Amino acid sequence: MAEEQTTGTETTSGTGTETSGLEQGQSQKAESTLSQALGDGTKTEDQLNADKAKAPVVPEKYADFTAPEGLTLDPKAIEEAAPIFKELGLSQEGAQKLVDFYGKQVAKLSSDSISSWTKTRENWREELKSDPTLGKELAPDGKVPVTVNRALDGLQNPKLVADFKDAMNTTGAGDNPAFVRVLYALASKLTEGTSYAQGGPTGAKNAPRSAAAAVYPNLPSNSGDS
Repeated sequence: MAEEQTTGTETTSGTGTETSGLEQGQSQKAESTLSQALGDGTKTEDQLNADKAKAPVVPEKYADFTAPEGLTLDPKAIEEAAPIFKELGLSQEGAQKLVDFYGKQVAKLSSDSISSWTKTRENWREELKSDPTLGKELAPDGKVPVTVNRALDGLQNPKLVADFKDAMNTTGAGDNPAFVRVLYALASKLTEGTSYAQGGPTGAKNAPRSAAAAVYPNLPSNSGDS
């Protein structure tokens, strides 16, 4: 009969060796993924100091930020943003990066807005030029400017007229087809039977009729009688 010897961990039978259940379990035991990631959960004092050194330094008060090229920073906006920067734990450098990013977005938004408005006015001008009625009458000596100038001259208020023309340029209304059509139509009604000397104001005799004169042309005050 073959000799059989039993130990605490192995059983030898003949030439074969068997591992006990306890040792098999130990050999299959391995660190889990999470355990490896967690480590032993302790850090040395040097490691903790190194972590602190890596953390961004949040200033007590942020220094003046550099405005992106072509922009001016709003002091009130910066004042309101500073507590948010602190809450986010941003260093002076980190906060400046946000300011730079915001500046670029504002500049792009402004540029896009200007481009869109410029394109709108260009489209209006093209529509006016292609208008079958007004298109050929927009030159300085055309019916549209001559008639409108005649009506404006009848106001006998040069400053008001100058402000009105400036407003048309500022708002782009002078390019808007609907505005030009309505203004021309009104001016035509107001200036029926009057003349306009291009380059200068009209005389009192050629001033446009008032609304009362248009409705009651035979009134003494409208006929020049005393």
